[in-house]
Order: sequence, then C-alpha cells, then structure tokens
Amino acid sequence: MNWEAISAVGEIVGASAVVVSLLYLAVQIRAQNKQARLSALHEISIGFREATARFANEDISDIFVRANEDFDALSDAELHRLIVLTGGLFRAWEEAYIQHKEGHLGLGAWEAMARHYTNIMGAPAVQRVWILRKANFDDDFQQYIDSINAPEYKLR
Repeated sequence: MNWEAISAVGEIVGASAVVVSLLYLAVQIRAQNKQARLSALHEISIGFREATARFANEDISDIFVRANEDFDALSDAELHRLIVLTGGLFRAWEEAYIQHKEGHLGLGAWEAMARHYTNIMGAPAVQRVWILRKANFDDDFQQYIDSINAPEYKLR
C-alpha cells in the first residue's frame, strides 16, 4: 500500500470534515440569530403592551384626556403620574428603536411598532412630556423622535 495515497485520502477526509463542520456551524448560527430576533420582538412587545396598558386605567385615562385638552391645568400629582407613565412608553419605544438599529428587530415589525408609537406621539400631552423629559433618552433616539411628523391624535 502506498503511504502517499493513504495520506492524500486522509487529507481529503479531514478537509471534508472541516467543510461539513463549517456548514453545520453556519446553520446553527443562522437559527440562533433567528431565535434572538424573535426573542427581541417578544420582549419589546411585552414592554409595549405593559406601557400602553397602564393608560387604560380609568384614573390615568382621565388624566390623559384632560392633559390633551389643557396640560397646564393638571395638578402636580397628576402631571407626575402622566410623566412617569409616558416616560415608560418612551423607554419601551427607545428599546425597540435600538433593537432595530442593531439589527435585532426586523424591518416589518419595526415599521408596525413605529406607526403605532407615532400615532401616540400625536397626542399633545405626549408631545409636552417629550419636551420635558427627552434629555433622559439616547441622543440618536432623541433625533429620531424630533424628526417625526406625527399625525393628530384622535380618539374618534
């Protein structure tokens, strides 16, 4: 038996094993990236639902509606509640923005979320809170929000 032939066969088998291993690794990484994107979408959706659900509370809804009519007529306690709740909404939006910017949130999901948030941004009370608290957020996110041309917020 020729040792050179055996050596050549060994090299071919070894190279084939490396190629198969790399293909397997590529498939695993792709699956892991898909799972990471789905996980990011799930977490962002939870944050959004939690932030918006708080506005369904009767007292908060009343404050929100009155703030849209006459922001300056709110008591300090009401204003504080509105700022804290709206701040949570902005924080959830900022997280979605950063996740999208980093490639962890797909374009379709991001655009759907952005439309929803943009509609909320049309509320005068939300705009006023943004002016008061925008310095608490990422600079890129601030520029993004400031560039939005939000439609008029409508309840009906």
